[in-house]
Amino acid sequence: RAAMQAIRDVASNPEENKEIHEYVRQRLDIKETLSRRLKKLSPKNFENLLHPVFQEDEIILIVVGGVLGAIAGLLQTKVAFSGSAAKAKS
Repeated sequence: RAAMQAIRDVASNPEENKEIHEYVRQRLDIKETLSRRLKKLSPKNFENLLHPVFQEDEIILIVVGGVLGAIAGLLQTKVAFSGSAAKAKS
């Protein structure tokens, strides 16, 4: 328990533990490791990795996309049928 608390303290206070954070950053090189491993993923595996992240917001994305699509369609219809060429035909 004491070790876990010490780790939490170090992790939550990066300014007070700069040396430890710098050492861990250099040794683990998380940015490079993640970059290398993500590049190795197939597109399907990459999708499977990201899908749970967006799954809870998926319905919101679908609804917002639908609303924006409807607005764009209405604007396009208004522009297409309210120009001078449209008035000349009628």
